[in-house]
Amino acid sequence: MNKILLLVLSVFWAVSCNSNQRKPLDASDKKPKTTLTPKQRNTKITSDNSLKDFDKGSITRTKIFEDGVTVKWFFESFKKNPTLTDGEVCLINYRISLPDGKIFDGNNRLDLPFIPFMVGYNMQFKGWDIALKHLKVGDFAKIEIPSELAYGSKGFSNIVPANSPIWLYVKVVAKVSPEYNQGGIKTWTFDKGTTGKLDNSEDKEVYYHAIVSSKNKAEVQNSFKRNLPLRYAIGQKNVVPGLRKVLKNAKKGQKIFVLLNSEQAYGKRGYGKLVQPNESLFYNLSITEIKEF
Repeated sequence: MNKILLLVLSVFWAVSCNSNQRKPLDASDKKPKTTLTPKQRNTKITSDNSLKDFDKGSITRTKIFEDGVTVKWFFESFKKNPTLTDGEVCLINYRISLPDGKIFDGNNRLDLPFIPFMVGYNMQFKGWDIALKHLKVGDFAKIEIPSELAYGSKGFSNIVPANSPIWLYVKVVAKVSPEYNQGGIKTWTFDKGTTGKLDNSEDKEVYYHAIVSSKNKAEVQNSFKRNLPLRYAIGQKNVVPGLRKVLKNAKKGQKIFVLLNSEQAYGKRGYGKLVQPNESLFYNLSITEIKEF
């Protein structure tokens, strides 16, 4: 199984396969073709199935970086705006295509105007994180990502050929500040869930799905692989300290991004080959059920 881009709402959490590949959204989900004027092309990412002629006459600046990533801007925001950095959550409108312009992924496939993305923590293939850290809020750009930073020599199914570069068209809509930022714990809640009679109880068990990643590893843990939610009973110590605090106040249906510093995760010791010493962790959480313990 390959991992799709993690999305808000009912499809916010997705299945993953390995640290090098991520599954795009269903490429058979076709939208009616649209024709854009040059002015519209600079302000809107097309929803049709081809970006073959999208770039013509629209590129304002091009920069090639040492990692092999090329950024071609359609629009740049104010120069004083800072570029995105690791640990920031941004909202993006994106399309991904092959070099021939054929689109095979995009937030439009789910009729979402944008999706949230945690920068620097391997939510998608490595080229995503590298590319976004060259952009600022308000930027609209085409990112040319070499195959070794995308799907590599394996490609993806019959959609992405082996050793194929990937074109990422992305508009950075905004940055989202965490609603909680204390003691090495940051949280962003995208679905508040529903209240229940056990919300304030200490005698409850939380069922949840989690995809956990770090700056160095795309898949530390993924409960979707077995399609079996994880369980945490309040007061137990079978999860890291920061996650205990988050799950204690969890509500059924919540969709949460959680970023823990190393002290709230596995600290100086790390965790085997999965988590390095003093490494922060990103948890992509979906709370499925709250039950009495």
